[in-house]
Amino acid sequence: MADGPRAIGIVRVSEVKGRSGDGFSSPKDQRRMIEQECERHGFRLIEVVDELDVSGGKPLAQRPLGKVIERLERGELGEGAAIVFAYRDRADRSVEEGSAAIRRIEAAGGILVAGGLPLSHKTADQWVMATMGSVMSEWVRRVVKEKAADGQRSAVERGAILWSRVPLGYVKLSDATLEPDPTTAPVVQKAFEMRLSGASIMDVRNMLQDHGVKRSHRGAQEMLANRVYLGEISFKIDGKQETNPAAHDPIVERELFERVQRMKVPRGPRVSSDRLLSGLKVLRCGSCGSSLGTMKLPKQNDYPIYRCPSTAVCDRHVTISAVIAERVVSEAVRRALRDEKGRASAAEGAQEARSALERAQADLDVAVRGFAAAGLTSEPSAIEELAKLRQARDDAQLGVDQIGPDAALTINAAIDWDRLSLEGRRELIRAVVERVEIAPAGRGAERVKVHLFI
Repeated sequence: MADGPRAIGIVRVSEVKGRSGDGFSSPKDQRRMIEQECERHGFRLIEVVDELDVSGGKPLAQRPLGKVIERLERGELGEGAAIVFAYRDRADRSVEEGSAAIRRIEAAGGILVAGGLPLSHKTADQWVMATMGSVMSEWVRRVVKEKAADGQRSAVERGAILWSRVPLGYVKLSDATLEPDPTTAPVVQKAFEMRLSGASIMDVRNMLQDHGVKRSHRGAQEMLANRVYLGEISFKIDGKQETNPAAHDPIVERELFERVQRMKVPRGPRVSSDRLLSGLKVLRCGSCGSSLGTMKLPKQNDYPIYRCPSTAVCDRHVTISAVIAERVVSEAVRRALRDEKGRASAAEGAQEARSALERAQADLDVAVRGFAAAGLTSEPSAIEELAKLRQARDDAQLGVDQIGPDAALTINAAIDWDRLSLEGRRELIRAVVERVEIAPAGRGAERVKVHLFI
């Protein structure tokens, strides 16, 4: 009825996962029932809220139902508003949460309807009927959970896997147990042997790729730590880990597996953050689009490079000389800013230098007075500390002297690029450069394509 109390219907399904059939209360069927109940009770249905893959035993705060009740409590739904479920067991599967829902809805002046009947605590008879409905719903939930747990334990005991994805190296038999695959089991064995010999995760991934198996960096790590290759299966049931240590034939010997777990192959030394483009995330792999990171090559006198990270799923991890990439980007920014005045004022730098000098002089004065008062001015440690503080003061003074009297000079970013601080140059790159693509093929600077905002 157009002028009846407002109502919100709630469609709840504990677990969807493609289920169908006579025993499944589909969202479509529930919606139709809700519409019929609203028509029968004279409610004006204004909205239907989905609670898909939501257990009726969850706390109200974790259910969309809780949000609807809050709207009712704020008065947003109007006087006498109703919350409607198609069936009784859709409203709740918990005595505690079901009772809390009824109390809050009634306190807010609303009504809860489930399975065609109003649920209320206003009278003793209404309370017992509503509570018994919740008791039966919770009992069913507990029974189903216990039977499922018993079935899961039985499956683990007989060596059946309880997950859908079959680990590389095995085939899944009709009884859900595993058997080594003659084709891929040797690939798994080789992966473990490579890792033990010192191969990196990237090397292992490349080998898998050569055998038609794609794995991310994390996926390869998880494979090398998977105890299923020892013949074990493990599954968490009712909060407890259930394990069958001899569920199927192993692919990897235990000694090899355990030694691989203790392996820690160090990465190459990483370049410190003083590289111009480090941390800006403007360099992008032309193959996969990942942000390039900084590294250096120990076998080439720690030559600095930028490269696509090994954690990325990439057909071709690009590498570019840090010197070349930084030169190309710097030149592009300078060209773009040739007629633009930099906002870096030397006056600001002069003020910072003077403040640094004042702090250094104050530190020296305090130390001199302190050592003199304690009679320690001739102690070697005191002499050493005072020497350090004097050097810091002298360095600060040199900074002030280098700026000179003309401290209000405005810097032209294009002309005076080399005079800018590292962070100053980075700020200009952030402002001007959208991204820099590094092509997988080509030579030197021709592989670097700079995209600007301006």
